Amino acid sequence: MGFFAMVASMLLGIFLIALGISRKKHKGWAIILIALGIVFVIISVYLGLPK
Repeated sequence: MGFFAMVASMLLGIFLIALGISRKKHKGWAIILIALGIVFVIISVYLGLPK
């Protein structure tokens, strides 16, 4: 289950970062989406670390 959570978090993070970059006209939403995407990518990296 952890593997699927890691993959889902990585894909969601990449999607949010891409969505934030594509919406540069809306400054506030772009920053929020990019920040959320980075958080999801960091969570997926943490889940992928060997324990």
